[in-house]
Amino acid sequence: MQNIRSTGTLPERAVMQALRREKIYFAGNVRTLPGKPDIVFRRRRIVVFIDSDFWHGHPTRFTRPADNRDYWDAKIARNKARDKAVNRELKKLGWRVLRFWAYDIKHHPNRVLNRILAALAEADRLKGDV
Repeated sequence: MQNIRSTGTLPERAVMQALRREKIYFAGNVRTLPGKPDIVFRRRRIVVFIDSDFWHGHPTRFTRPADNRDYWDAKIARNKARDKAVNRELKKLGWRVLRFWAYDIKHHPNRVLNRILAALAEADRLKGDV
């Protein structure tokens, strides 16, 4: 498992590249925030996580390895619990949390980009109202 990357994954790079094409500025892999979000829009207080179907236990696309089932069940359950705790903590700190599955980034990149752009537009609109 030491060879598993937590930053710079293909889906993460694809989203970052799409945002750069749109000339949208962001910070990547911010270690000072809970959960080390993959993409952070600091001024708009929005964080983006890109979750692997395997490591984060997608409800339908997760396939548990046949060997060592107890270990994998516990491992994925811990990952899911940590994701929920991170979401709660970030929301408590005033951040909006967006999570996307790697599968969706690969198969529906425009849909993912549009959701991010909509969240950014909403944050700008709310900021202008204040």
